[in-house]
Amino acid sequence: MKICIVTHRVVKGEGQGRVNYEIAIETLRQGHEVVMISNEVEPELLEYEGATWIKVFPSLKLPQLLRYQIFAFKSATLIRQLRKTKQVDLVMVNGFITWARGDINAVHFVHSTWIKSPVHSFRVHRSWKRWYFGLYTLVNAYLERFAFRKSGRIIAVSEKVKHELIQLGTHPDKVQVIHNGVDVHEFYPSDAGEKSRMDINSGRVVGLFAGDISSPRKNLDTVLKSMVSVPELELVVAGSTDRSIYPQMAKDLNIEDRVHFLGYRKDMGYLMRNVDLFIFPSRYEACSLVVLEALASGIPVVITKESGVTEMIKNDHKSIPPGVILQDANDVDGLAVILNTLMQDKAYLNEMGKVSREVALRNDWKKMSLTYLESYEDYLKHSGSHAGRMKRKQSIEVEL
Repeated sequence: MKICIVTHRVVKGEGQGRVNYEIAIETLRQGHEVVMISNEVEPELLEYEGATWIKVFPSLKLPQLLRYQIFAFKSATLIRQLRKTKQVDLVMVNGFITWARGDINAVHFVHSTWIKSPVHSFRVHRSWKRWYFGLYTLVNAYLERFAFRKSGRIIAVSEKVKHELIQLGTHPDKVQVIHNGVDVHEFYPSDAGEKSRMDINSGRVVGLFAGDISSPRKNLDTVLKSMVSVPELELVVAGSTDRSIYPQMAKDLNIEDRVHFLGYRKDMGYLMRNVDLFIFPSRYEACSLVVLEALASGIPVVITKESGVTEMIKNDHKSIPPGVILQDANDVDGLAVILNTLMQDKAYLNEMGKVSREVALRNDWKKMSLTYLESYEDYLKHSGSHAGRMKRKQSIEVEL
């Protein structure tokens, strides 16, 4: 197969970019060819013989909405040329990324749902930017519906996203769920005796919160408020404190001695290996990579039903769960009850962590990428694509 992947960045350092990077590198390892239409590509991908990068344009100092439209028009022209000259068998797009039709559309985020959230930037920002954020999401909400209608098959990163797509009018049979993966070698557990505790010598259970703390979406406010009633919990927070209200909130709640703001960190693997649990009651997620990384690190997670990872925990039938689900992201008292219960038995926390690791091992990047490849082959088989038939015929001849 010769696959075309269309996205702004095919890199390790961001969620959607990482998913596309893992799909691309596994496709190349399997001996297929990959054409990447993007602005940025991880250099190691270009070391493979079957990799081709078509750079759309360098980073321009223009509003994101305008840059994305330039990309959409230019990439559409490139895709049409590739199709016309039969240089690709299948085109995978990501949401609304281009004005050209995508055979497969990988949906990582549904703007039509996000715009309705009470913690959308349009509703919480007090500057002129709120109008830009609102316009940006509204435009994307309209355009993604156009892209979904034109796509041959849609891959949702979670059952939650699939449900959101169905609510938009997408037929259920058109949607396949493939969960995001995780690097189980970069994120791995440490033995209890090896934890450094990051110079926290209180003897308390140490929790970790990680994410953007400049907005209420990730929901650090509920965590801090609950801590007032959870005296045995110490919390480390990874995230830039620039324009964040939460350091002051911790002081106002008189828990600043138990809350450690670390600022922006790149060493998430290290942090996760040296805490006891991951607390992430986000108010909106599609399929959060950071939760998967916590599971791979062998620590239990406390998340909400709004997380796309929730279904992965729900589907685990072991007597000891890998995490706990908070039904209402704003339920301070409910979160306090959950945390206090977990504080009572550190041995049980360790057992939960072992189950967390097992969940991650069943959902690594390789499994995800191979499932995408199976979906590509199935799509070509049932779409009646001439290119797909020719590729299969050549494969049969080689095998014979």
